Amino acid sequence: MKILQMNCWLNAGSTGKIVHAIDDYIKSRGDDSYVVYGLGDKSSNPNEFRTTPKLVRKAQSFRSRITGYPYGGCIWGTSAAVGFLKKTKPDLVHIHCINGYMVNIYKVLSFLKENKIPTVITNHAEFMYTGGCTHAVECEKWKTGCFSCKKLCAEHPISYFFDQTNREWNLMKEAYFGFEKLYVCNVSDWLTERARQSLFYKGYPVETVYNGVDTEIFHYTGKKSCEQAGVKRPLIIHVTPNFYDKIKGGHYVIEMGRRCPEMDFLVIGSKARSELKLPPNIRFMGQVSDQSVLAQMYSNADVCLLTSMRETFSMVTAESLCCGTPVVGFEAGGPESIALKEYSIFVDQGNVDAMENALRTMVKRKTDKERISNEAACRYSKDEMCQQYYKIYKKLIGT
Repeated sequence: MKILQMNCWLNAGSTGKIVHAIDDYIKSRGDDSYVVYGLGDKSSNPNEFRTTPKLVRKAQSFRSRITGYPYGGCIWGTSAAVGFLKKTKPDLVHIHCINGYMVNIYKVLSFLKENKIPTVITNHAEFMYTGGCTHAVECEKWKTGCFSCKKLCAEHPISYFFDQTNREWNLMKEAYFGFEKLYVCNVSDWLTERARQSLFYKGYPVETVYNGVDTEIFHYTGKKSCEQAGVKRPLIIHVTPNFYDKIKGGHYVIEMGRRCPEMDFLVIGSKARSELKLPPNIRFMGQVSDQSVLAQMYSNADVCLLTSMRETFSMVTAESLCCGTPVVGFEAGGPESIALKEYSIFVDQGNVDAMENALRTMVKRKTDKERISNEAACRYSKDEMCQQYYKIYKKLIGT
């Protein structure tokens, strides 16, 4: 088989790591594997194809803010991607997150449909069945047709002048209609239930495939010397690529720090801003590129704190549990549907009193980190994820 994956990242971020794992698995089965991506450096591997140089993507980003079409345009990237598809002639294409101004999503879907190429879509977010927003949150317009979007300059990709959400919704609907072989996967049961309500996916199989974690890296390693060596105060870890994004809820971490001065809070993935007035028990570590170091930090912590407004899966939840660390957070959709119930507490969104109580409760619990790690490894197995996708590939191709 020839399998081609498409994603904004090659081997970075949560989706990039997933694509990399699937790529390795396909090759281990003796099949040909290709990846088309849009962000990051150009790869020297001929089977890994970058659609768009950085400057071109920036120009497309600016264009989308003027026109209001974040997933349209992209003439350069779309032409390059289609050219690579024609050259490689894959038996199946697996689409992950193809946002980030790498291609015109509607035209890529239409090309796959018109050329009768079996296609798997994994929804890691919601923009593949909405009028453009990554997370619809409480809005339900996506079920019948988006319009008058209130998130154009917030969570929705920014548009300075025009609300094109209704047109975007219809373009996506048209792109899906008439697929001969389409399989829709979602990273949590919560997201699957939402996807099944979309008019776009009527008549197509829609199911859940959990994201896989590399448990050779993310497992309980024991509380070894690291940033918190010798410290007996409870350690709370918060991992996020953007602490200041409203949907990630970083301000709740600061609030918990103020309310729980007897605990230490470690923020991974973001840097502190000078204008922030932080309690003395909160420290920012910035980005941690070494995954084994990140796994050690998870292992050292007593609790992982999740403050997101919305998550479709939450790789942070899965990685933390694989490292033996329980999770406390707001109900955000995906996390509470994929977490190990015995080792997690989720409270109503925005209820800081309930979160404080949950945090104190979890800190006082006597937890067996080895047991948590072993149970999580079974649920979030990278190999299990790859095997599920491989079965879907064979089923869709008919081999």
